[in-house]
Amino acid sequence: MIASLAGRVHVRASGRVEGPVVVLSSALGGAWFDWDAVVALLPDAHVLAFDRPGTGLSGPALAPASLAREVAVLDAVLAGAPSAVLVGHSMAALHVEAWARLRPGRVRGLVVVDPDPEVPGAGRPFDLSALVARWVLRSGLDPLVAAQGMRLRRWAVRGSTLGRRDPASAAALRSVYGRATVTRAVLDELASYPAQVGAVERLRAFRPLPPVPFTVLTAGRREFPEHVALAALTPTGRNVLVPGSRHMVPVDRPDAVALAVLRALRGA
Repeated sequence: MIASLAGRVHVRASGRVEGPVVVLSSALGGAWFDWDAVVALLPDAHVLAFDRPGTGLSGPALAPASLAREVAVLDAVLAGAPSAVLVGHSMAALHVEAWARLRPGRVRGLVVVDPDPEVPGAGRPFDLSALVARWVLRSGLDPLVAAQGMRLRRWAVRGSTLGRRDPASAAALRSVYGRATVTRAVLDELASYPAQVGAVERLRAFRPLPPVPFTVLTAGRREFPEHVALAALTPTGRNVLVPGSRHMVPVDRPDAVALAVLRALRGA
């Protein structure tokens, strides 16, 4: 565990301590073990997979979910690291992009994995799932929803992977999704999604991305205009389709994620 302004953060370090630093930031509702197959393909790097406050094995969140909170968490995870390749899956793409814009001199490369399909420049989106999450939290129904953490995880894996089987052990899953506080923290993150998109949009207006390798990975064989536009925000950006995967690309195609990281480490 490490301390952050947002709460204590569980960090799983792997690989060579003296290797280049790679930080893996999970999707909404994810945990460190979702990256295990990617980590295994990066033995020469110093890989840090972490859980955001309130999720995984991290301590309770000391502040509501927001883009500023996630930047503070990344500051804590990367304390002492002169530079790093940042990898963000799904909603966490917002967090690593924001950190790269605010700390450009410390970014060696950026990989966003199947980010949410929002058009850059469109502003704060209307998101029905975020609206429902806010209603659940405000209505006091969150304890009922939170008690279904294990079931919600099973549904997420079945709907977001081709294999439809969870790569994590039963014990690891229970240690995370067996705790109602984790599901409530996920609801809080989901409720904050439109505001986080809006905050990133404001950063894009005056904080450019650093001139480092920037890869946008898209699950499946179909190109998304939103992902193409995201990659086009910088001359070093590229959009790569990942056949043989659904939304949980780190589970279905860890090789594609690892290859993008290695490319960033080479400066290609």
